[in-house]
Amino acid sequence: MRRTHATFSAVGALLAAFASVATAQTTPTEVAADRHPTFHTNGDVLIKNGRVLTVTQGTIEGGDVLILKGKIVQVGKGLKAPDGIKVIDATGKFVTPGIVDAHSHRASDDTNEGADAITAEVRIQDILNPDSLSLYYAVASGMTTSMVLHGSANPIGGQCQVIKNKWERPIREIVFDGAPRMVKFALGENPKRPGQNNQRFPASRTGVEAVYRRAFADARDYMRAWDAYEKQKSDPKVAPPRKDLRLDALADILRGRIWVQCHSYRQDEMLMMARLSQEFQFHLCLQHALESYKIAPELAKAHIPVSMFGDGFTYKLEVIDSMPMATAICDKAGVIVSVNTDTESGTVPITQDAAKAMRYGISADHALRMVTINPAMEIGVDKRVGSLEAGKDGDVAIWQGHPLSNYTKCVMTFIDGEVFFERRDAFKVDGHSMASSAVSMMPFDPDRNRLPKLSTSYLIEGATVHPVSGPDLPNSKVLIRDGLIAAVGDGATAGPGTVLIDGKGLHVYPGFIDGGCKAGIDEIGEVSASQDSTENGEYKPDLMAIHSLNPDNIHFPKQRYNGVTTVVTNLAGGVVAGQAAVVDTIGMTTEGIDLASPAGLDVYVPVGPDPRFKDFIPAEQYAQMESGLADRTKVFEAFFESAKRYGEAKAAGEDVATDVKLDAMQPYLKGNKPVIFHADTAASIRKSLSMAKKFGLKAIIAGGAEAWQVVKQLKEANVPVLFKGPSDACPDEIAPPGEYDPYDAPYTTPSVLHDSGIRFGFMTDSFDMAMNLPFNAGRTCAFGLSHSDAIKALTLDAAKILGIDSRVGSLERGKIANVIVTDGDPLELTSQLRYLFVKGKPVALESRYTDLYRKYSARLNPSVTADRR
Repeated sequence: MRRTHATFSAVGALLAAFASVATAQTTPTEVAADRHPTFHTNGDVLIKNGRVLTVTQGTIEGGDVLILKGKIVQVGKGLKAPDGIKVIDATGKFVTPGIVDAHSHRASDDTNEGADAITAEVRIQDILNPDSLSLYYAVASGMTTSMVLHGSANPIGGQCQVIKNKWERPIREIVFDGAPRMVKFALGENPKRPGQNNQRFPASRTGVEAVYRRAFADARDYMRAWDAYEKQKSDPKVAPPRKDLRLDALADILRGRIWVQCHSYRQDEMLMMARLSQEFQFHLCLQHALESYKIAPELAKAHIPVSMFGDGFTYKLEVIDSMPMATAICDKAGVIVSVNTDTESGTVPITQDAAKAMRYGISADHALRMVTINPAMEIGVDKRVGSLEAGKDGDVAIWQGHPLSNYTKCVMTFIDGEVFFERRDAFKVDGHSMASSAVSMMPFDPDRNRLPKLSTSYLIEGATVHPVSGPDLPNSKVLIRDGLIAAVGDGATAGPGTVLIDGKGLHVYPGFIDGGCKAGIDEIGEVSASQDSTENGEYKPDLMAIHSLNPDNIHFPKQRYNGVTTVVTNLAGGVVAGQAAVVDTIGMTTEGIDLASPAGLDVYVPVGPDPRFKDFIPAEQYAQMESGLADRTKVFEAFFESAKRYGEAKAAGEDVATDVKLDAMQPYLKGNKPVIFHADTAASIRKSLSMAKKFGLKAIIAGGAEAWQVVKQLKEANVPVLFKGPSDACPDEIAPPGEYDPYDAPYTTPSVLHDSGIRFGFMTDSFDMAMNLPFNAGRTCAFGLSHSDAIKALTLDAAKILGIDSRVGSLERGKIANVIVTDGDPLELTSQLRYLFVKGKPVALESRYTDLYRKYSARLNPSVTADRR
């Protein structure tokens, strides 16, 4: 149920009391009083001396933005504040327009009305909830304007609503006055509902197209009937046609009064919709549009814009050909491109998602347009927002660090000149956080990185070498011989047959380690036949991930492309899911990629109801949930106890029946191998530590979302953490588990762990987005973690946690030569790998992405595209 402003006022005293108690505690909290800014402008403010990125009129160094009565009145240098106007010193910071999200589901109490194939009469406006915490997370991400869409359950869904992200303000203030009306269309898997026992028409792509044509035919008949009535309505004998809200909406689409925002993935259906929009003359923007790069010339010619993810792949079958170069190809073709979030809540790395286009030859100016003026044009509000120009709304974001860098964070957000977000720094990390002052476009040529000549010996010379186990070595060398690192530094010299690699201007690091993912064992989301990480049953310790890994899994090349050479592949499902594998990301067979499997025993700690929501759950239901947890916990402990007694009986020579499950537990109960406790809440982490102590287990915490709350216990138990870093890609939502946890807890946790002396590494817990591991880690550097410690967590510390540091994790003599060579900072979004070695062999930086890029970027050549080939 929506909580009203009166309700919030009624609990104000309680929240204030909660805040005062929290202040006395060492664990930071964040209640409503903390989230509301202390700096108020009443719509009048002068922002001075920042690096102003206007988007449409260039960059102003040491620039000012003057806002009066909620409107930008002047942008320039040396501006003076009228008397009584508050001034913000933005020295050393970046000032941009407020970020515009062209595809959101925030502040909506529901998403889909999917009972019928056509529901154009329903309106998101009617179910907006301005008290939703999702709006606070939006402004914390610098986002000021969003289009809240209906879902994609039907070919013609409900009407969307453009909003200003004004948290806890009246509905009339969040509705974007004057924005065009929008409606959601949907193509592909979602409206045809595969695998859902769909009895509703349509159930195929052919049926989806038919829905549109039939609907528009009905709408035209409806329009003709009303037009005829208008001509005869003076005659009292002529009755008006029956009023139909659904047909009214469809008619308004054909009249151009409602714009169409169409959920789409595959090029065939997008081209069909593009031609349909030309035939019926309606305004169209393609949403998601992950294969739009395949038809970029056609879309540019038809003036049809697209709004997509920077990367977001294989979460279902129809997106298998999506790729991170898509935004770049479309932009180069002349298509208006935006990057959106498609999120319901949480902070989001939307500017970082846009910045990924810079890896593929797109300028910083164009990348920033993808989250400002371009989406504003796509949702029809570019006359009001999307750039810093006199006369536009005073929607502004201020950033510590360039907004397109991985080392940035929003520190203040204005909507209509009033502050709606003011960074609080609950964890006191800002004083030692990274911030980048510049970003640069990288030229992209997938054929640039030629493989070195085949040899058993390679010498990389003239590079900056980062051993991790010791200080950085400028203008140094690394010698690789017979699959191992033979020498680092001055002792590295070429021998007969050694292939020389010029490392001038390049950087050499050990390959990165993903401490937990599903790569190799899961492949395509929503296609169960391609997923093997999860098995039925609660207790299955005898299951072995290594025996079900596919060395040719489509995600390994993508991980390698970003420098990931070693991964832990976890099993899931139940409480004791089985034994994880640790493998290299390239090889011909499972035995060939196996590094040291099993990596550990995957255990998912039983969790119960969140006590913070006790007052919102019926007492009887809450009691049942607590009772259920108690029962599951007893079984959990009893299983370990049974395994322990079984091992003791066998060791004593007793005649006991063989139990393969209990046999599989013995290496872990003896402490020979680690138990990987997948635990996010503070309660589940404490339970993990308790189990480890009781049974003498060698424990690792995986996930660790609330590890920052239990650092004392982790330190005392000497238990490391494989932290699931904040995702660096939309549509992932980044929010702390607790409603009253600081918004930046997912980003600051690594810094808190480091400062508490707790060893940690990073994990992705993903298959399709596991490739973003280094970028996820890099994001935390803007929230207190040093760059060197982030690199160490990705390499040597992860290896130490997994017990493989004698083989990988640093550039040291005798270790396996898993080596990456980059043209810049590997945690920054615009850097690229130049060379990659796994087990001393050079690996081609190729993937499905590079193949698709070559094929479809060629269509941008006019001689190729003339016949639409």
